[in-house]
Amino acid sequence: MSSIDLLRPPPPYDPRAAEYKDWLHLNVLDHGSGAVGLVNASVHGDPRDERSRAVGAALLHVPGEGWLGNLEVLGVDEAAVGGASVALEHVAVARDNERGRILASADLPDDELRLEVTATPASRPLPVELPLPLGSGWISWYALPRIELSGTAIAAGRRLDLAGASGYHDHNWGRWRWGDDLGWEWGCFLAPAPGPAFVVARTTDREHERGSPPLLTVDVGPARRSFAGAAVELALDGMLEAEPRRLPGAMAALHQDRALPRLPARARVRADDGRDLVELEFHPRACVQIVAAEPASRGYGFLHELAGDFAYACRLGGSLLHGRGLAVFEYVC
Repeated sequence: MSSIDLLRPPPPYDPRAAEYKDWLHLNVLDHGSGAVGLVNASVHGDPRDERSRAVGAALLHVPGEGWLGNLEVLGVDEAAVGGASVALEHVAVARDNERGRILASADLPDDELRLEVTATPASRPLPVELPLPLGSGWISWYALPRIELSGTAIAAGRRLDLAGASGYHDHNWGRWRWGDDLGWEWGCFLAPAPGPAFVVARTTDREHERGSPPLLTVDVGPARRSFAGAAVELALDGMLEAEPRRLPGAMAALHQDRALPRLPARARVRADDGRDLVELEFHPRACVQIVAAEPASRGYGFLHELAGDFAYACRLGGSLLHGRGLAVFEYVC
């Protein structure tokens, strides 16, 4: 299977070009320090429309320091958008398809975060090229459940060597409107290498009362197991007490009704197909809320990134596995 992956801009005369979304995403989970975060660069809206936006996010939650980093927003014509890259002034993510790498960087000294990361795949790609329904639109993606990292982060003056960290990468694209009746629940749960990597995802309505059946994939070395449909249960309960950091600040100020969202204090995943069994339990410790706006019409979505720890117990192919790791869980409404 080809590892080449490109952005998917709308062709000429696409009637839904204004709803175009495309982003490159990388998670960093540093088991040594407990730091959990993301680097993300995205395009929102028709690239031919001067109202469209490029958004960069570099955020790292460091125990004892809280959330470091910030968002950057530019007009799409002010950013450098390539065939497989989105670069703003301070945040950039690129796929180097020739060398099979993902490159991410952030330079946000006022927000106490500098980061340079090079990632290489450590698992097979997980492509979902078929458009899946999302609200009145659709979404597709290409993921690498585990990537090997090299590089450093300077977080609140502390240097973190990311060579021992775990990483996850995906590329998402599609057509949807922020503010429509849509949401999703997604999480990557990574044990220290060479332990397992788990990815769970489902789309929902905006209130998270209805959703598609969850999909769970488990990567252990070169082996992969997938669970779907009635074999997977994803349960969210409790209410997270930690108040989210809200970004961008000016946009958040317009939505005070979203200042204290009801977010889960625990996520549990159970997959059992009669042959293999997986149980995960995730406890978030912090959250950041990102307000996403439609660039050419009125509409807002709220992306909640929850950082924390998880425990797992599995029976896979006759082998018993158990342990702990770090995770990111995304709750979008």
